[in-house]
Amino acid sequence: MRRFIPLLACLALLVALLPAPASAQQDPRFFLQTGFRISNDRFFEFFNLRGGINTFGFPVSRTVTFLGFTTQFFQRAIMQLGPDGNARLLNLLDPGLMPVTQVNLSTFPAPDPGLVAATPRVGEPDYETAIIDFVRQNAPDEFDGQPVNFLQTFLSTITCEVAFPSGDCAEGLLPLLALELWGAPTSGPGVDPRNPNFIYQRFQRGIMHFDATCPCTQGILLADYFKSVLTGRNLPLDLAAQVQGSPFFQQYNHALPIAVARPGELPATNLVNAFEPIPGVPFRTASPEYGAAVFLFNQPATTARDLGLLTGAHFQWAQVRFQWRDLEGAGKGQFTFDEADRVVRAARAAGVRLVARLDLQPLWSRADRTPANGPPDNPQDYADFVRVFVQRYSLDSSIGRVDAVQLWNEPNITREWGGQPPNPAQYVALLKPAFLAARQADPTVTVISAPATPTGVFDNTATPDDIWTNALYDNGAMGFFDVLGAHAPGYKAAPETSPEQVAADPSLGGHPSFAFRRFEQLRRIMEARGDADRQLWILEFGWTSDPIHPDFSWFRVSEETKADFLVRALRFAHDNDAPWIGVMVVWNIAAPFWTQQNEEFWWSITNPDGTLRPAHNAIKGARENGVLP
Repeated sequence: MRRFIPLLACLALLVALLPAPASAQQDPRFFLQTGFRISNDRFFEFFNLRGGINTFGFPVSRTVTFLGFTTQFFQRAIMQLGPDGNARLLNLLDPGLMPVTQVNLSTFPAPDPGLVAATPRVGEPDYETAIIDFVRQNAPDEFDGQPVNFLQTFLSTITCEVAFPSGDCAEGLLPLLALELWGAPTSGPGVDPRNPNFIYQRFQRGIMHFDATCPCTQGILLADYFKSVLTGRNLPLDLAAQVQGSPFFQQYNHALPIAVARPGELPATNLVNAFEPIPGVPFRTASPEYGAAVFLFNQPATTARDLGLLTGAHFQWAQVRFQWRDLEGAGKGQFTFDEADRVVRAARAAGVRLVARLDLQPLWSRADRTPANGPPDNPQDYADFVRVFVQRYSLDSSIGRVDAVQLWNEPNITREWGGQPPNPAQYVALLKPAFLAARQADPTVTVISAPATPTGVFDNTATPDDIWTNALYDNGAMGFFDVLGAHAPGYKAAPETSPEQVAADPSLGGHPSFAFRRFEQLRRIMEARGDADRQLWILEFGWTSDPIHPDFSWFRVSEETKADFLVRALRFAHDNDAPWIGVMVVWNIAAPFWTQQNEEFWWSITNPDGTLRPAHNAIKGARENGVLP
């Protein structure tokens, strides 16, 4: 994703869109948007007196030790305590840190050796005057006829009201405070060769970006990219190629004692839990992040291949079904984790984050011993299983981490509820103890409520997903999940088509549940119930090309249309549903054992033999050319 941050109004708007709960509002140091807190007093003071989120963005790490200094990462800068005990910023663009000229398909000017050599040095006569004059001479307000406003942006970064809240403004110090944040220019302006509307200029601590389509000047979220280098998460391919061999590349490993993979390369560094949100805080992804359902369990021969198909399309998340029956099938407390361990290790090795779908009860858990997916007679049995599972694959696991757990699947239809009529109160009774068990096992795991299937049917076989969602809140589910799960099959309509348009068109199904954007109606329920702080994740979505099964063939599309619709759906959510939309899971990377007789086969973006369908190629291409950020 392009990580640009406006220096003034845009972030204020973002904050307005992300209201914090009362508990967060009482702690000005905590930021629900990312789940991190500015705990160090010096950092918090520096943050407030240098423009807050307009300057630094949100905190994206805990306070840690990095290269011998107390450090905290923000989206746009990395703050450290100097030897004198005062806060300062790391020169991210110094050689060896982020010596890059391309990130996420945007190209920046390389450092100009002549300009760097001409920069006034501390200790030279009249240094303060000389360095500000140097900035004025080398940070233009116009370039090639475009009003880039690089100098204006530099000089307006800090205002009297912010830097001197007592009212005793020292305007002469403002340029020096701005210099403290940006550093001196280290290149001239340069036009992005891929997009003539983009002009960049490099400074010691940041890169300014002018976008002629606004027109506006912003600062790149450079520290967020450096965090991606350390973690390997959300790392653009072009940036990854430039940092191969860097001592910072993929150093973060939360399972290790100091969370540093190669400590000899990063002396005096301890990153334990550095990039994991505060326990108990709902996890927020980028909006959206990309995932796909993949079938790895009991498929060792194709696991590496299918994870390669996943990462080849630049998906960051895999949804994998871990069937309770497979793991505790012999009897209460009799666990078999060998295959689950294999899957988690493989995902970890591939750099893929996991959503574990936990359902399909063991026969011993129900008196009727039904083989169909259905709730156990005693909800505590499920909670006990969830606790053991989450603890085994927790933040500190040496096997690997399961980042999120999905507590059941589509309980609003009889087929997924043991043949019984859907019962929201019964599901909430299953959800509550399982949530508490997961939270006890790993306070940082993300707990997702079971996604309801979109339907307009309301009888003993199904409950409409909007009615179901309201019923969850009526029965006390609020606070017992971190993320609301949803499904969003597109049926026949294009992804941009509103639920109202679909409801008015019988050829498209004639009901709003046949719209991909049905999930937006569920989101409105969350907002109406005072639950707007949580994200909604789409755990299955897609279009089918099924010519065989009558229940599906009426809304089939071609493989080419499927490809087009999937890319457009991901882009639409990015443009219209941020920041509350989270992970979006495409249904599916085909299971190796499926044939054309499986209706799931026709939703796939690959074939069971691992060959690609147009949708896989389209998503991969869109991720690489910037259509999908």
